[in-house]
Amino acid sequence: MQFLRQYIEAMIEIDDNDWKKVKILFTKKKFNKGNELFHAGEVCQKLFYVSDGALRVYSITTEGKELTWMVNYQKEGYQLDPFSGDYVSYLTQEESMFFIKALYDTTVYVADFNALDKLYESDIKWMTLAKRISDRQVVTIAQRAQMMKQLTAKEKYQLMKKIAPIYEEVLADYQYATVLGITPQSLSRIKNE
Repeated sequence: MQFLRQYIEAMIEIDDNDWKKVKILFTKKKFNKGNELFHAGEVCQKLFYVSDGALRVYSITTEGKELTWMVNYQKEGYQLDPFSGDYVSYLTQEESMFFIKALYDTTVYVADFNALDKLYESDIKWMTLAKRISDRQVVTIAQRAQMMKQLTAKEKYQLMKKIAPIYEEVLADYQYATVLGITPQSLSRIKNE
């Protein structure tokens, strides 16, 4: 959980007593490659922090096509979007449309959203942390929406290689293509240029 503490300390100051308040909210769990942590149709109640490994967040269209929305990754000190879960489902208490699956054998720390909310409400420090985490998520979503609308397929690919190179490494090409909003054939052509 060292990386979780560093993540928090990058946003707010905490001491050992503060860290204890956070640490007790998380339970360590291991998932084998291919295991699902969460299923569409459920109301999300948990937040997953990836300690080691990778998760894929995806949905399935009515035609049965999988759409990859994001990868949560942490391995050998490299971290990308280490938190996973459907926060919108939790906030609205509506069924999620997402699945979360382990891409490798993955270790996560799991916390209950309700318990985290109680921590956030207990002190302005924790409310500040919650706001900063939410702000980062809003920026990520806005940037992705802009990317999808404004960039060509080649520009999307080049941008993703720059900001999230791990996607190409951990996802199959057909999964990576859905992140970019292009066909696998288009991705193949771009990669071969």
